[in-house]
Amino acid sequence: MSQLSQPQTLPLKPLHLPAEPAAWPLPWGYWVIICMILLSIILVVVYVVKTRQRQRPKAAALKMLKSNTETLTPSIANEILRQAVLSYYPRKEVAHLTGTSWWRFLDSQLTSPRFLPKEMAWQNALYTNIDVSEDDYHDLVADCAFWIHHALPPKKQYRNEKAES
Repeated sequence: MSQLSQPQTLPLKPLHLPAEPAAWPLPWGYWVIICMILLSIILVVVYVVKTRQRQRPKAAALKMLKSNTETLTPSIANEILRQAVLSYYPRKEVAHLTGTSWWRFLDSQLTSPRFLPKEMAWQNALYTNIDVSEDDYHDLVADCAFWIHHALPPKKQYRNEKAES
C-alpha cells in the first residue's frame, strides 16, 4: 500500500511560456496615428512658411514707412505704397493707374474711402509747389501706412472679381 499512497510523477519537461509581445513592429493602428501626426506637422509648417512669404512685402513696406519718419514725404510714401501694391496685384492692372484712378483703386480696397476725399491735398503734395501743412503731410503718410496695413495682402474677394471679368 505504500506505493499507492505515493503519486507517480510523470517525466514532464517544465512549462515554457510564450515570449511577451514585442514593441516592434508596431500595429497598423499606431502607424496610422503616426502618419496623421506627421502629415499635420508638415501641413502646419507649409502653411506658416507660405504665410510668412506672403506677408514679406507688406512687412518690408511698413518697415520702410516707419524707419524714414524724419525724411518721409507723401511722394516717398506714395512710392512705397505703389511698390507694395505691385508686389501683390497684377502689374498690368495696377501699373498704369495714376491720379484719380489710382486713388479710386486704393479706396476700393478699403471699407471707407481715405484717398479720394484728400485728392487735392495729394495733388498739391505730389505735383505742385504749393506748400502743404505739416499736419497734411503726416495725414497723407498715415493714410499710406493705414492702407498697407489693412488692405494687404489682397482679400480673396478681389482675386475672384478679377478672375470673373
